[in-house]
Amino acid sequence: MPQQPPLAEIQQLLQNCIAGLRGLMEEAGRAVPLGAAQADHWQTILANLENSLTAGRFRAAVVGTVKSGKSTLVNALLGRDVLKRGAGIVTAMMTRIEAGDRPRAILEFKDWDEVNGELNAALNLFPSPILLERGQGYDIRREEDRSLLTTALAQVDPNRLLSQDMMDTNYILVQSFLQGYPEVARLLGSGQQRLELGEPDLAWHQQMVTHDAQAVFLKDVRLFLPFPWPAPGLELGDCQGSDSPIPQHLAQVHNYLLGTDLVIYVVSARVGLRQADYKFLAELKRLRLWKNAVVVFNLDLNELEDLGEAQRLVQRWQGEMAAFQEAVPVFAFSALDLLLIRLRQAGVALSPKDLGKLMTWEGDADLTAFSRQEAARFETFLQQTLATRQQELLLQRSTGHLALIVQGMRERLLVQEKLLLADVHALQDNLTRLRLRRESLERLLHSLSQALQGAAAKVKQGLRRRLDAFGDARHGDIGPLIRKFIEDDTGELDRLELGGQLSAFLPGLYLVYQGFQQRLLRFLTEEINLRILEFVRQQEDWLQEELSQVLEPLLVSLQDALNLYYQEISSLGIDIAAPTITLAPWKKPDNLRPELFSLELRLNMRLRSQAMARFGVNLVAEAMARLKSRWRKQPAGPGPDRLRASLGRALEDIKAYTIREMADGLLSYTENLKFQYFFPLVDNLSGEQEKALNLTLAALLLDLEGLQEVIGQQSRQRELWQQRLQGLLQRLAQTEAGCLQPLGARLADFSQTP
Repeated sequence: MPQQPPLAEIQQLLQNCIAGLRGLMEEAGRAVPLGAAQADHWQTILANLENSLTAGRFRAAVVGTVKSGKSTLVNALLGRDVLKRGAGIVTAMMTRIEAGDRPRAILEFKDWDEVNGELNAALNLFPSPILLERGQGYDIRREEDRSLLTTALAQVDPNRLLSQDMMDTNYILVQSFLQGYPEVARLLGSGQQRLELGEPDLAWHQQMVTHDAQAVFLKDVRLFLPFPWPAPGLELGDCQGSDSPIPQHLAQVHNYLLGTDLVIYVVSARVGLRQADYKFLAELKRLRLWKNAVVVFNLDLNELEDLGEAQRLVQRWQGEMAAFQEAVPVFAFSALDLLLIRLRQAGVALSPKDLGKLMTWEGDADLTAFSRQEAARFETFLQQTLATRQQELLLQRSTGHLALIVQGMRERLLVQEKLLLADVHALQDNLTRLRLRRESLERLLHSLSQALQGAAAKVKQGLRRRLDAFGDARHGDIGPLIRKFIEDDTGELDRLELGGQLSAFLPGLYLVYQGFQQRLLRFLTEEINLRILEFVRQQEDWLQEELSQVLEPLLVSLQDALNLYYQEISSLGIDIAAPTITLAPWKKPDNLRPELFSLELRLNMRLRSQAMARFGVNLVAEAMARLKSRWRKQPAGPGPDRLRASLGRALEDIKAYTIREMADGLLSYTENLKFQYFFPLVDNLSGEQEKALNLTLAALLLDLEGLQEVIGQQSRQRELWQQRLQGLLQRLAQTEAGCLQPLGARLADFSQTP
């Protein structure tokens, strides 16, 4: 890869170019009457270009399974131990680290409506007798509600809520809300949702994000830290585990990935590529992110015998990665080793345990050198990717704009110069025809604006039909899939460990419901949302094509009218061809993203009462069976089977309720997708095309009022104006040589880079 210039150097060169052109246009506006309107137009364009010279945001998502070493890798890249590992899996959240000149943190908390919403969702069918008669929601700010929920938690044996050998997440969530409320309420005060911490308080941030009782109240965590190398605009996203048992975590990761420029997928070399890794890497391909992915195998130097074993493992992993057909960059090194040597270099006192690790690893010089060389190669790759992407985007965007500006300025100055040399009577004769041609162009522009509005309305109608069909609960693309998943779910009742006691029913009902909900949410995240994103991409392509089909014939008419306008100019002896009018590049706004689908169930009291009533009928039946067995001296049927049957019927009621909720949820989701994403996208894309065409034509059309003034001036004054224009043209040529040629050469370097 050729050595690329620093981003700051390119920005400075562009700023110098803009400043020079701005000065030229100011003089052009004063030089001749023809230049005033044109100068104002170019000043506006130059100001817009200057505002776009800041480094764009470059998002790199650090993703991987739980305990693969994501946070360790981010810490190593930062050269400081700022992200604490071991946060509770229930409260794990994404942390975004942005390059900044001084260490600070911004913590954004959930508002109380969000907190209460999560609290009440966690209490659906919660197996506490004292909550059975509650007919309204809970508000954690009410002392009586906190007291009631504290008592309810004390009544429940958490060991009876184990699912897949893991403590019930809702129990932990409610418990954490109750434990953390006093401290969080004190911190936030009235209406406050955001805390900003300086460097002395960053340790407090670490405590908060790793302490369940406070972390559950957090909505977003952003750290601003100096990087060991230039990283303007860089944002590292330390994501939740891609195999987290909490489906909402995976949904948050997918949502973040939609706006990323690079995906760093971390694999624990201790276990290698597992099914969870293959599954998530396949999802990256479906999300069209594979070409932006890189894989880091996080070596455990304690587990490797020597360099030969490490090299054999790397070869094996590269072979396994070949299953994805398209190769991505692969690196293998110890993130912990990189972190520890960075901390040691920074003068941080390492613990005896960490010092012992470094001494042990450095005892095998070949293996340690291999890991550190790979780490250096990865950092070089990351730095070059960041620098190349930002410089290339800046050069592509700015160089093209500058070239058009310089070309437009030169043509306008040449036209003005030749008009000054033209015969006064010919100018007077052509002025009327130029006005007529200009009026024709302006009418076409107005027609184009109306056509764009009509096309946007038509596209919205098409999108409405497509979205309605896609989101139809019975016959659409995803509704029947969700329905089938719900209907086929067995509740895994055979895996429930149930006793014969009456008290087992409420915990059993709770586990059945929570298990069903978690399986459904995971299906929505892993399958349905990916289908939605594929559908969204297809509709984005379709709507751009539809708008293009409307615009292209109008551009032909506009081009014809512009050609006639330039023919009138040519009749004055000014031989300048009309520029070609083209569509502006389609660019989606950075802040516009589609929301993903979720289904948060809120079970009502009727379902719980119905389940309890059916269980009561079963109890009566069992009591009768016991009486009969005593009379006949035969053993009665086992209690757990009857309990399981009651839970099975309750599950069927829950599934029927969920299907109804799904239909309403899909309807609401598709409406939001229309009005919150697609319709604003259509308005933005069509509006940007109209704006670009208006700016282009404004730069091309002559200042007819200035031309009228020129006609009325004496020849001596016109000669003076001509001399000024010749001087401006010479200076413009110098500016072009000093700006566009170096920028073009640098852009050519990028185009040659593989």
